[in-house]
Amino acid sequence: MTLAEQERTAAVPAAAELAYQRSMDRVLVHRRAVMEVFVTDAARLGEDRFAVAVQAPRAHAYYNDHTQRPALLDPLFLLEAARQAVTVVAHQWLGVSYDTSFLISDWNTEFTDLPALRSRGDAPDELVIEIGTRDLRRRGTRLLAATLDCAFVAGGRRAGTSVIVAGYLSRDGYQAHRAKSRGTVPPLSSERPDTRAGTPVQPALVGRERPGNVVLVDVERPGGPLALRALLDVPARHPAMYDHPLDHVPAMALMEAARQAAVLAAGAPADERYAHAFRATFGRFVELDSPVTVTVTPVDGGRHAVDFRQDGVSVCTAEVGVTRLPAAPAAHPDGR
Repeated sequence: MTLAEQERTAAVPAAAELAYQRSMDRVLVHRRAVMEVFVTDAARLGEDRFAVAVQAPRAHAYYNDHTQRPALLDPLFLLEAARQAVTVVAHQWLGVSYDTSFLISDWNTEFTDLPALRSRGDAPDELVIEIGTRDLRRRGTRLLAATLDCAFVAGGRRAGTSVIVAGYLSRDGYQAHRAKSRGTVPPLSSERPDTRAGTPVQPALVGRERPGNVVLVDVERPGGPLALRALLDVPARHPAMYDHPLDHVPAMALMEAARQAAVLAAGAPADERYAHAFRATFGRFVELDSPVTVTVTPVDGGRHAVDFRQDGVSVCTAEVGVTRLPAAPAAHPDGR
């Protein structure tokens, strides 16, 4: 490490000194609504090590909409927190400009200490995401791709890890890529009808309370190796999954669909089940104007293989692990 690098990293505060007083700029995490920003501070800890502070919402219509009792932090919130954290690092320290499109190709997450993710309830939950960067590919000074290794630290405990493999395209490069891959200009989510494409599954069966957060419709149980088959239906005006207009189904919405499909396949009671592991590969953009079929096949160890198919082609594959919620802590002798 050069002297300049040593001086730069020596002045950086430790992760324990990260602040939670206010949200970071929404531009840093590609969000339009301030209430959808969960990162509050970030610091560089070394040449390729970073830490990002995150505060969880307490009354969010999506991330706090779950039937788990005792309540754990929503795994989709934790995935979104990781997405925001690595986006902050890319913009602030990896030289990625603000008009760059982030394309996730692979995402592997596992939560290994579920009690550490138990929601406090009486105060906002706060955590740190520690990030290491590797396999950076550049063309000149422009970053083309990177692998980002995340660790979720809650209450001083390492609660899980997430590895994100991302590519970075300029605005012009993204538009050219989309037009070439489709052959036509893709429609935006804001241009799509705000109606359901079929009959949504009952929210309680997928661990949700609000019908608007259900993303699976017309569920069938064909038998044989398939546990279930359904259609993907992400509401086009969903304020979290479509915080701003997009020309494809975002990775976060696909992960919610995979979680719902795995929980549904695992069977009742959904309020006692938690999706603790996600492994996904995003092969192609999932278009907004063509039906997407979601199928689930059980595999060993409480895991479920989820396949998204559009126009006869597999566009995304995922494996989701579902487990029982940990028992609630024993009551204090004085009733607390």
